[in-house]
Amino acid sequence: MRRFLESHGLPRQAARKDAGPMHVLLIEDDALMRRMLSDMLSEDGIEVDGLASAEDALILLGAGQVPDVLVTDINLGPGLSGLDLAAIARERHPDLELVLISGMPLDTGAHPLARHERFLQKPFPPHALADAIRSAADALRTGEGDPAPAQAESPGRGN
Repeated sequence: MRRFLESHGLPRQAARKDAGPMHVLLIEDDALMRRMLSDMLSEDGIEVDGLASAEDALILLGAGQVPDVLVTDINLGPGLSGLDLAAIARERHPDLELVLISGMPLDTGAHPLARHERFLQKPFPPHALADAIRSAADALRTGEGDPAPAQAESPGRGN
């Protein structure tokens, strides 16, 4: 989390357009899954700060530390869901790119935001998350907003 707490003068999104490693904020309540995803992304050259709750993410975002891409599990533990976090984060930071992940199929009717975000259903291939993150970051740089309608990358079960 220290990378996000370093003072840069500009939100990460503004700085990202120039160069440097991509920074992702990963919200996943399952510690083992959070570590595994963080390691996979780090091996792919993406800097990751992982948090366990939406509330912790909102504190970080509220301090002005905006990542290039926010990745959140939809079904977090008690408190706000990943969809709640995504909606609040997008309201506060309209240009923030999002990737939603879950072990359950995405019900786009349950939350309007879900129809317009990148979605991966666990389990997904190792490269899929990094690809979705890069796609989101590219959309930010090129100004192409909404991705294609949310779709599951692969069938799965669990969280």
